[in-house]
Amino acid sequence: MASLSGDEDRTFEEIVRQLKERDPATMAAVKGELAELTLPRRMTGGMPEGWYIIRVELLSGGGQSFDPPPGRDLLVSPHHTFRQLAELINACFARWDLGHLYVFQMEGGANIGIPDEELGHIDAARRKLGVRGQGEVFEYEFDFGDSWTHRCTVMDIGVTPEDHYGVRPKGPVAVWGWGSMPDQYGRTTPDGQDEDDEDDDGD
Repeated sequence: MASLSGDEDRTFEEIVRQLKERDPATMAAVKGELAELTLPRRMTGGMPEGWYIIRVELLSGGGQSFDPPPGRDLLVSPHHTFRQLAELINACFARWDLGHLYVFQMEGGANIGIPDEELGHIDAARRKLGVRGQGEVFEYEFDFGDSWTHRCTVMDIGVTPEDHYGVRPKGPVAVWGWGSMPDQYGRTTPDGQDEDDEDDDGD
């Protein structure tokens, strides 16, 4: 490598500049090494090899706010689709009437859900989770009428599924949970009315 002149207290930027000017080959090698060091996990076919732990917390819905929010930690592969993630969230949060729209609102502004020309949602069945960053936060909303709103946080990346679940599951799975899940329509008995119906009866 070409020797670097100057005082020992020269800045990092000066070192990089001299490398670029005097030894481009060495600079390219250094950039390659840095890229390898900063990769969060190995990539296979453009996809991360490790799985994610995504924490999903129910913030509000059905006219209620939840503090502290009930939640579930989910084990998810980059190869799973957002539709698979939505289906698991709905199962974990005790949804049984699934005939509603949903959407993931991503940090970058993308809206991923049931395809709808008017709303312009990206098809969740066709979009894989792909590369997600640790600490990334996005929102999941189910049923635009009752607006069940969830905060989704990528808690860990590059994890080995066997370490968290014992085996490698085919689909995403829950690995931890807390809190009580409200009924989708506020019912407490099999023949109970919706909360909205009860309010109407009291008018």
